[in-house]
Amino acid sequence: MEYEITNAVRVTPSTRIRFKCTGCAECCRHVKQTVPVDSRDAFQITKYLIESGEEISCTDQFLVQYAEPAMINECGYFVYFLKTVGPDDDCIFLKDNRCAIHVAKPRACRVYPFMVEPTASGEHGYLYSLERTHHYRGPVVETRSWMKKHFPKEDRVFLQADYSRAPLIVSLLKRIPEERRTTAVIHFHRFLYSDYDLGKPFLEQYLRNQEKLLEVLSKMAD
Repeated sequence: MEYEITNAVRVTPSTRIRFKCTGCAECCRHVKQTVPVDSRDAFQITKYLIESGEEISCTDQFLVQYAEPAMINECGYFVYFLKTVGPDDDCIFLKDNRCAIHVAKPRACRVYPFMVEPTASGEHGYLYSLERTHHYRGPVVETRSWMKKHFPKEDRVFLQADYSRAPLIVSLLKRIPEERRTTAVIHFHRFLYSDYDLGKPFLEQYLRNQEKLLEVLSKMAD
């Protein structure tokens, strides 16, 4: 699946840029439907909130309370984004000008000011955000070093699996008769976002769930 990326330039692993977080929280404002929450993000944030005493027990509760779905294909394929609040569309987790889930924040926030773009070859491309120009000062940051710190191996494996299977999932959803489409979308949500044991490692559950989803959708599409 192709996503339009604006306000960014492509960089190489060896690209060096200047960046310094000033603590202004500007990157946490005016972010309506711009902070994606993928399956791994939802898993990690839910665990963090539970450990912090939040009265939730599963990813479904987290998604209902803190995220909202956005349809990106008429077949029913959707993604989640963090909700926003207030006149400036602040991130729902921005409290007193600080991130309330800083240690478990979504990947999009962790790798900022960079973005990650999976490629068909199985590698990852990188982009540099141009949205907050006052951040482009301070110490020199190398793309490779930044990603090594903020984009760990499990993220890489997950993102590539998620990206590579998305076109097949879309294709199967499109083949499913309209009268069964709602059921198919429920399965999509269940296997990719909901059916997890928070006490077990995420990645192996995700890969297994992905296979189950493809099996279920294939049967529904026949």
